[in-house]
Amino acid sequence: MGRSVCILHTGGTIGMAPGPSGLAPVAGFEDRVRALMPNGEFGWRELAPLLDSSAMMPADWQRIAAAVREAVGGYDAVVVLHGSDTLAWTGAALSFLLSDLAAPVVLTGSMVPLGGKESDAPANLALALHVARTMPGGGVRIAFGRRVMRGTRAIKVDAGRAEAFDAPSDRGFDWREVGEEPATARHDDLAPVGVVTLHPGAGRAPLDGHAGWPGLVVEAFGSGNMPGQGSDWHAGLAALRARGTEIAVVTQCLRGAVAAGTYAAGASVADLGMIPCGDMTTQAAAAKLAWLLAQGLRGTALAEAMRRPVVGEISA
Repeated sequence: MGRSVCILHTGGTIGMAPGPSGLAPVAGFEDRVRALMPNGEFGWRELAPLLDSSAMMPADWQRIAAAVREAVGGYDAVVVLHGSDTLAWTGAALSFLLSDLAAPVVLTGSMVPLGGKESDAPANLALALHVARTMPGGGVRIAFGRRVMRGTRAIKVDAGRAEAFDAPSDRGFDWREVGEEPATARHDDLAPVGVVTLHPGAGRAPLDGHAGWPGLVVEAFGSGNMPGQGSDWHAGLAALRARGTEIAVVTQCLRGAVAAGTYAAGASVADLGMIPCGDMTTQAAAAKLAWLLAQGLRGTALAEAMRRPVVGEISA
C-alpha cells in the first residue's frame, strides 16, 4: 500500500460542475472521489473557500503550505487538488515553502471535471496517489497527463489538451529515482515579487509600475538579451535598481538558459547588477526570489543564493 496519503482539495476544474455562469465548485466532491477509488484509502481535507486557480494569490500558496504541514501531522504524504491555470505557480511556491519537509507532496487536477465526458480526472488522481505513495524521499511533484514533473520545472503548455504540462528544461528527470533532501531550515514567508515580459517596443512604464517592490523577474529575449543603455527600458531598470529592487532575469524561451555574457545585448544584466537565473522557469524564479527576499537576503548574498540549487529548480 505504501505511505498513508491525505488529499487536500483547494478547488479547480477537477471538482467543478456546469452552472448558470459556467463551471463552479459543487458539494459532495469527497464522496465522488471515494466512489471512484473504493479500494484506495486516503484522508480528506478541503481549503475554504475553494478557489478557481486563476484567483490564487501568494497568500493562498502560504495557506496551502500550512494546510499541507497540518496534514503531514497525521499522514505520510499529501496530494493537492488544484486548478490547472496556476498549478505550476503553486507547485514552484510550495517547493520552496515546504523545502524542509521530508514528506512527498503531489499536485494534480484535470482539464475536464470528474464525471465529465472523457474526463482526465480519474487518471490524474490515480497517478498522483501512486506517486505520493511510492516516490523516493520528499519534494513537490506535479502529476498530470501521464507526466510527473518537479514542482519547480513544470509549465502549462496547452489550454485544452489533457497533456497540459511539460518540463522542457528537465527532460532527464525520473521521479522514481530522484527525491529532494529536506532543507535544514524552515521559512514560511514570501516577499512581493512582480513579473514583467520584455517585448519589442517595451518602454519603462511596466517597470515603473513596480517601483517600491522588493523584487522583480524580467522575462528577457534569448539568453538574456534586452535593449541597452540609451533605451527607456534600460532607464526603467536602472531606476528600479537605484531604489533597491532586486531583479532576476529568465529567458522567454521554452528551453535554454540565461547566459547574459554571450551577446553585447545581454550586458545590461551584469551592468545593472541583475541576477541571471540560468534555466529556471519564470514560476520558479519568482517563487525563489520571493522566498529568499523574505529571509532578508539582498545583493551578493541574494545572487549567490539564487544561483544555488535548492529543490532542483536550476541545473547545477
